[in-house]
Amino acid sequence: MRIEDIHTHLLPEEPGTALVCIGCGPIPAVDDHYFSAGLHPWDVTEGFDSQLDALEKLLANPRVLAVGECGFDALKGPSHDIQEAAFIRQVEISEHYGKPMILHVVRDFDSVIRLRKQLKPKQQWLIHGFRGGPEQMNQLYAQGILVSFGQKHNSESLKAVPADRLYLETDGNGSVQDVIQKAAQSRNESPETIVRHILRNNNILLER
Repeated sequence: MRIEDIHTHLLPEEPGTALVCIGCGPIPAVDDHYFSAGLHPWDVTEGFDSQLDALEKLLANPRVLAVGECGFDALKGPSHDIQEAAFIRQVEISEHYGKPMILHVVRDFDSVIRLRKQLKPKQQWLIHGFRGGPEQMNQLYAQGILVSFGQKHNSESLKAVPADRLYLETDGNGSVQDVIQKAAQSRNESPETIVRHILRNNNILLER
């Protein structure tokens, strides 16, 4: 497995080089691609049980490597209580299938930290599209929560990330090679070194 892009919504030109988010399905009828599946907070409804029943069937597929994106959005979607109930159920699914979680979090990192402490999951959680500063990043790291960087990010945070916690993504915007190049410039490392970091980290995260 050679996943460089840990979160996108588009099939990559080279199969197997990205983790493609498909929501609650269906799985595209293509070979050699890898997917994440989850109920986005924008899409949660009060009757979300049927949505998550469909999700569980997707997680049984060996090409679906992670749960997500799921999480919290304080600016869009249903009430916080409904978002939290759906999120907790997805944590349970993640734990049952032994697959990590890709999180969408907008202005509600406190809920993620609180639930990480409360639920004590064994699986890794990775917040995609992180734009916060080093202090916030370190608060998340202290709770065992990882972050991923895309085209828009805090350069000081990207510089400060330990090599064994570096994750990059496109979120379906632009080329992962562009993101790798920006990371290389920010960290004063070669693109080849960045690729080695992210391939190793993605393989460990996804246990491939």
